[in-house]
Amino acid sequence: MDTEKDTVSLMSATYLVQRQAGHSFLFRSFVPTDLQPRLASKQFQLSLRCGIHSQAKSLSLQLNLITKQIYNQLRQNAENIQLSISDIKELLRSELDKLRPLHNREVSIPELSTVVTKTELASPQEADSISLVELSTNYLESKQGAGFPTKTINGYKDTHKLLLEILGHQPISQITHADARKVIDVIRQLPSNRSKSYPTLSVQELLQLKNVKLLSHKTILKHIERVSALFNWAITQGYTQQNVFKGKVEPIRKTEVIEKHFTESEMKLILGEKLKKESLEQNKPERYWVTLLSAYSGARLNEICQLDITDIEKQGSIWVMKLQADGKDKSIKTQAGNRIIPLHPKLLGLGFIDYVIHIRQSKKSKLFPQLKWRSSTGFGTKISRWFARYLKRLGIKQRGKNFHSFRHTVVNRLSTQQVYEPFIKELIGHSHGSLTMDVYGGQKPVSVLLSECVIKI
Repeated sequence: MDTEKDTVSLMSATYLVQRQAGHSFLFRSFVPTDLQPRLASKQFQLSLRCGIHSQAKSLSLQLNLITKQIYNQLRQNAENIQLSISDIKELLRSELDKLRPLHNREVSIPELSTVVTKTELASPQEADSISLVELSTNYLESKQGAGFPTKTINGYKDTHKLLLEILGHQPISQITHADARKVIDVIRQLPSNRSKSYPTLSVQELLQLKNVKLLSHKTILKHIERVSALFNWAITQGYTQQNVFKGKVEPIRKTEVIEKHFTESEMKLILGEKLKKESLEQNKPERYWVTLLSAYSGARLNEICQLDITDIEKQGSIWVMKLQADGKDKSIKTQAGNRIIPLHPKLLGLGFIDYVIHIRQSKKSKLFPQLKWRSSTGFGTKISRWFARYLKRLGIKQRGKNFHSFRHTVVNRLSTQQVYEPFIKELIGHSHGSLTMDVYGGQKPVSVLLSECVIKI
């Protein structure tokens, strides 16, 4: 039997290749058909610098997950991300350097005996158990297939990557309550803003840092909730029988009520002359119009920032704004969030349609071409950061006051005027909470939504 030939043929359909017995394994990625013209390649290979099959398999599984993330980002942000095969391989080498210490660490005698004992006592079910990285891959593919928003998927990916760094690639059937407590203990010691401040440091290196701001309880809770959701899904899929992360972190107990909507005086200050000075007078019209659109519609920041020029149109005698996830670079938080809402007369009086015509004549596809898409936050990053600074300069520094407060303000104003609740939900993109209303009620005519709801903001 030709050993080398058999080794390659057995793995030819996978992302793990070994050209010759005894040599290092290679990670192989088949470039998706739609990306082949752009990357000028059908596949590529990268040495794992590892000759142990079990370790190479774990490494290749993780690299495969990362490569899929890169391919998805290339699809979703084709205009702003320029990567070649060489660039992708360089990114993977960097990730490989972070992953390798998990597999090459020295094993003490007690640790070795523990591993042997676990292996000897493992049941057939444990021996065939799916690995943590395989579970993560399957879970993410399931959520992407179900149409979950990119921001939500990226949140899962960040948490899963952290989980894999802490626990490695062991079978999920061997993850214990002690492992779950270890994960929580490590996360509690990690600094905030890791991706920005310490992008190249491993978890072990992060734990050595002194006098740094740690993750908030809210962020810790979010990570553990995502991990718990992963294991709940594993149970429903029949991969495991228990969720060792369930109930490990106490939820936040609210001890005070925070008013999140802007007061009447705050709204006058925010939309006053200072807004023009920080937007139109600085040749940043996107600041001006995104702020006003949210103030007079209650739409979310990214729903507005991602608008195409064709999303503003006239239906009959009424100008409307279409908030819909009808493009690769657009996402809506929920199905009910896909909606068409009439523009407030105040926006028309301030010249918004003139701005739309100007952008249309410049042959731009996006309504706010100055805003760039980011995989984690969509198009709203620049506006969100500017608005936070703007509020501080206006002296509005209360907890809970941010761009999203426009949404709370609109709901508060309409509720105070006793506007019919289904109209409010239609405007802001919330489900009616009733199968009858959601399925059979349909969207209200824009003329009704304008006269009975929008005009009262």
